[in-house]
Amino acid sequence: MSLSPLAAIRLEHGDIDTFLEGIAKTLTKRGLNVRGAVQTRGVAGGECHCADMDLTTFGSLRTFRISQPLGNGSHGCRLHPGALAECSEFIERELVLGADLLILNRFGRGESEGRGFRDLISKAIALDVPVLTAVRPTYAQSWSEFGEGIACNLPMNQAAVLHWFATVQEARDAA
Repeated sequence: MSLSPLAAIRLEHGDIDTFLEGIAKTLTKRGLNVRGAVQTRGVAGGECHCADMDLTTFGSLRTFRISQPLGNGSHGCRLHPGALAECSEFIERELVLGADLLILNRFGRGESEGRGFRDLISKAIALDVPVLTAVRPTYAQSWSEFGEGIACNLPMNQAAVLHWFATVQEARDAA
């Protein structure tokens, strides 16, 4: 298993947020300090009939509304960049206080374009905190370029992810 401190689950289908939350709960029960956030969606409705998107942090359970209503004529992502930046800053403050693992729900469009959680991922690596995220095929090339030399890909399988983390943690403890 790779000693890469940066790992992504290649996501083609399935509920990645519930999966990542399960990883966080398992590691937290083992006494480890997991930081990061997963996404939840509210009920569809309102002006544009889209569901609200929230990020909820691990541990502190702080919720950030990262979507914004753009009206009936809007198409595509309704991501609120300011709210995402606020969430990222909050997680970074938690990360600096200490963490065994950072879990982020996606390496997506924003990260591919140099925004989103990209700086937070870099900060975690600089602090020697391994990072687990997910990436869709659309952003696989950007992920490969971003993580060149330090990233690996994992299946959406709890045993494989926990094995990756244990291997990385052992290497960190031995250093």
